[in-house]
Amino acid sequence: MPVTQISDLDELRTAIRSNDRVIVNFGAGCCKNCQIMEPIYDKLSNEYSNIVFISVPIDNDEAVVKKYKIEVIPTFKFFEHSVEAGEVTGAIVCALMKGVKMLTAV
Repeated sequence: MPVTQISDLDELRTAIRSNDRVIVNFGAGCCKNCQIMEPIYDKLSNEYSNIVFISVPIDNDEAVVKKYKIEVIPTFKFFEHSVEAGEVTGAIVCALMKGVKMLTAV
């Protein structure tokens, strides 16, 4: 399943509430590490159809940054039944994979 692009706090909250397993990639177009992780994230979204993969550009959205306490980009947050179950900050592929496997183990 392709990555869903979301750019609004309300839309993001709805997507998290409406799906059992969600990973949100908070990033920015000008971030080199975000650009490195993007194709990996895209590939994972096609491999794990039981997880909803969302990308949120935080360039101009202070509400999203504040609500989800984003201090480093990229930040990947893992949600299970609307509850945050984990977080990975930075371009650490093995940590991202560990989070994906944690969500699929349920």
